[in-house]
Amino acid sequence: MANTPVRVCWPRDPESLNPVTLPNAYAVQINNLLYQSLLAVDGPRRSYVPWLATALPTVRREGARTFLSYRLRPEATWDNGKPVLARDVLFSLKLLNCPGLPNESQRSAFSFIQDVQLDTRDPRSFTFVCQGFTPEYVTASGDFPIMPPYLLDPDSLLRQVSLPQLTSGDSTIGLLPAVRAFAQTFNEPARWRDPRVLRGSGPYQLVSWQTGQRLTLERKPQWWADRLPNATPPLLARPRRVEFHIVPDNATASLALRRGDLDVYPNMPGPEFARLRREASGLFQFFTPASYRVVVLAINTRQSALRTAGTRQALSRLLDVDRLLKATQYGQGQRTVSLINPREKWVYQDSLPLISFSPAQAAQLLQQDGWRRTPAGWQRAGTAQPLQVRMAYAAGERTYETIALLFQQAAQQIGVPVTLQPTEPGLLSRQRRSGEFDLCLLTLYGNPFSYDLRPLLHTSSIGEGGVNHTRFGTAYSDRLLEAIVATEDSTSKARLLRKLQTLLYQESPLIPLFFEPNRLVVAKRLGSVRPSGVEPGYDIGSLQVNAAAER
Repeated sequence: MANTPVRVCWPRDPESLNPVTLPNAYAVQINNLLYQSLLAVDGPRRSYVPWLATALPTVRREGARTFLSYRLRPEATWDNGKPVLARDVLFSLKLLNCPGLPNESQRSAFSFIQDVQLDTRDPRSFTFVCQGFTPEYVTASGDFPIMPPYLLDPDSLLRQVSLPQLTSGDSTIGLLPAVRAFAQTFNEPARWRDPRVLRGSGPYQLVSWQTGQRLTLERKPQWWADRLPNATPPLLARPRRVEFHIVPDNATASLALRRGDLDVYPNMPGPEFARLRREASGLFQFFTPASYRVVVLAINTRQSALRTAGTRQALSRLLDVDRLLKATQYGQGQRTVSLINPREKWVYQDSLPLISFSPAQAAQLLQQDGWRRTPAGWQRAGTAQPLQVRMAYAAGERTYETIALLFQQAAQQIGVPVTLQPTEPGLLSRQRRSGEFDLCLLTLYGNPFSYDLRPLLHTSSIGEGGVNHTRFGTAYSDRLLEAIVATEDSTSKARLLRKLQTLLYQESPLIPLFFEPNRLVVAKRLGSVRPSGVEPGYDIGSLQVNAAAER
């Protein structure tokens, strides 16, 4: 195993390494190298596999409650040498539910776990007590980071409050002195840059983080999983050192790759990928697995001009998706009418037609929605200002830039002014959360395991801490979302999902454009790549340096 670092290209900073926040996919990737969850996704095999747990949970149902029983691996230890125990799992769930922490999205995702029963005979065994049942509970229950109380709560403040108290919704719990003191310390920003604090049971430890430049991890000299015989992913951690280089400019990143300053470039833009494959195929390995990453146009449905479905549908006709696929994906990628990948044929609503590019039809839909074109622009009774929109997107992202420019040109054909707003990614995330946008281009990351879209679309996820940035939702859509999660029968679940896709198609709060391929480029000095369609698109722990390439 060589000491040469593996150098990965990132287009943006992870923003925060606080494990209850995880604002983007890059933060999630680092979290999965520092900490571990009970289960992990094996992307190439498209399945969940045991990680800290010895196996997937056993399931027992009693009336309206479900009991999921796990056992932790006896070899698993923290960096202080103490074993990872069931009480650490309980502590981690308390973190996800503790008032005063920036844990709103994770609190919602794991709200089905109401309590943890610790096995009095085995400190590594425990049972989750869950409300209701859905098959997704089996894997979702194991998909949160297990965190060390000895580092994050050395004074045992959260032992003074139970998990049912934290999940009860009682607003007075946040006023308890122990909870307030814990939250104050936990929320100190400096803690989440401190290598002494950012330590879990995972194979790597933080060395340094220069915001916007580089984040470096180093493999622990002694990691507990090294003692496992015949370890397989995700219990492999071959690279001794991993450097994540933040290079927002695609041309600069491509040049660094060619110079040998980078080894792994995931999600490489189409033009650069095609050029590199044509000019330097002997130096690199190229992979294009289909991904679950969909480019969408998000529409703020609370903006007065965009409140009605007819206007939102009109804007969807100004997107020439076939041309965009050629321009940004070099013909790769797949068009879609839905947030669900068309490859998932059992749930994809294939009866809906792809949206056609038609400025004329856009103008017609605006008229049907009450707009009238005047010398001053499109006017509608009850709307003070003529129709004009702002389109925000992450600055420097060539795909978004191309989409925005072509959309602006199409809108100009029918007299709708569009102001383009390339924005620094961190600021853009804050603007989406606060609702300070009209239209926003973004990429959503999915997977083939779960169809719980409540965080993205439920009305309870609107506002501070939620991720329903379009602010869309009705009583009917909420019921559909809840029924999808609660339904056990796959045929019934598929029927409900198709109803939801039809509703979203009609209401158009999110306009899906296409699923991108994961264009992954890896230097030939690295082997055992294991490309995947699930983020981050490769298994960094499996990578190993080819000895022949190093000589």
